[in-house]
Amino acid sequence: MHAAMFGLNATMCFGDAVDAGLVCAMADNMEELIWSLVGVRVFAALPALTSLIYRERWNKLLALRRQQEELYLPLINARRGRRRRPSGEAPAYVDTLIDLLVADESYSAYGRNAPSRKQTLTDGELVGLCSEFLGAGTEPPTAELQWIMANLVKHLNVQENVRREIEAVVGVDAKEVGEEDLGRLEYLNAVLMEALRLHPSVPTVVRQVMPEDHVVLDGQRVTAGTIVQFQLEGLGRDKTSWADPDEFQPERFLASGGGNGVSLVAAAGSAGEIRMMPFGAGRRMCPGMGVAMLHLGYFVANLVREFEWTEVEGDMAVDLEPHVEFLNFMKRPLRAKLTPRNKGVGTLGAFSDR
Repeated sequence: MHAAMFGLNATMCFGDAVDAGLVCAMADNMEELIWSLVGVRVFAALPALTSLIYRERWNKLLALRRQQEELYLPLINARRGRRRRPSGEAPAYVDTLIDLLVADESYSAYGRNAPSRKQTLTDGELVGLCSEFLGAGTEPPTAELQWIMANLVKHLNVQENVRREIEAVVGVDAKEVGEEDLGRLEYLNAVLMEALRLHPSVPTVVRQVMPEDHVVLDGQRVTAGTIVQFQLEGLGRDKTSWADPDEFQPERFLASGGGNGVSLVAAAGSAGEIRMMPFGAGRRMCPGMGVAMLHLGYFVANLVREFEWTEVEGDMAVDLEPHVEFLNFMKRPLRAKLTPRNKGVGTLGAFSDR
């Protein structure tokens, strides 16, 4: 799952000309970089001191960054050289960054009345934004995808309902479930919503109270500058908002269910009740929500269409116990038996993600 998700994002970021070996190298670098960042979270508090005390960790982080530049810059420069794309070819993410003009901060530093001047992004900024795209577009959705498929293994009736809906809406002869089909698969989308309610891949959201905010909790005014941490899983399992909150029941998000009308988007200043926010809320909510939902729907639909997912007995049985680090992972990664629905193909045996 992780390799497929990263490969898809690499293609979206740099175009089709990324060979498999380079994708694997970028994925390995990204995984090592993320775990190195987790190991240096202490830098957020006292960066000047901790970069000296934990010099070895810091140097490793810098080395991984240099490796990223070696991997990404040839791809970025290749896209720079292709200023004219063939007719009908969609732009890659990096194309939009190459063409982007931003304010020249060094020039505007001369004063508030200085004329504005625009400049393109530096190589370092381009590498950083591509790294952010690949990391944020791969790690949380992959963790979420594992939770979704684990629940479908545990609830075979739900898996069968997804398969039947795909067969009825898309047809049995279609090559795949495409992007244009996903909006018509209401039950599939209910499954995604229910998994996000129970298992948000990002466990917490941190926000700072701003001077213009007027926040009151239990009669107490929360002063400006206070850091507030929201537990997203607790919000989705609130017994005052949800019936049977710990049960996996996608039907609650259908027209007749108690979750009908619940949105993933809580707009800034909205007075509506927020019953779940797996992508955050307001102006600082996750900008990749749309892409993440598209990828989750696409992967789940096609994985269920092509394979029957069943539980492996014994020590490899599905365990829905969470293990929260920087993301909400399954404590024991998903193991399942995949049987192709095409009767001419044999059972693939036990599937293991990572």
